[in-house]
Amino acid sequence: MEIVFEILGEGGGIRIERLNNDQGENFYYHHNEFDPTDEGLGINKIDEYDCSEEVFNLINNRYPWYMLHIETIHDVYKNYIANKLVEKLNGNTVKPDSIKFRIDRLEKALGIKLKFENTATDLNQTWGYKNLV
Repeated sequence: MEIVFEILGEGGGIRIERLNNDQGENFYYHHNEFDPTDEGLGINKIDEYDCSEEVFNLINNRYPWYMLHIETIHDVYKNYIANKLVEKLNGNTVKPDSIKFRIDRLEKALGIKLKFENTATDLNQTWGYKNLV
């Protein structure tokens, strides 16, 4: 198995792994959260999917993953995830100030340079990116 995408946060993490075999590719979603209270609130979940987009969209639709620590992004999936990042930033009207401490890490992990353009009326903000490779 190889890691496709992994993010870490305080007390847990989410990882997508890919397994290639004779039947094709399978993707595994690992979600692990530590419960410091010992009240049974921790999570240790593993699910299997046939499609990388399906499993990534689970994360993309539920979590502000771009605000967490990105540990790994497989080279094959960097463009797909960069596109999803830009969609998420534009869809949530995220301003550069709110992610200023994350921009460098996002750019390094994805091999991109993020760009932000804003009109004078502040109604049309646009995030984009340029590949550095």
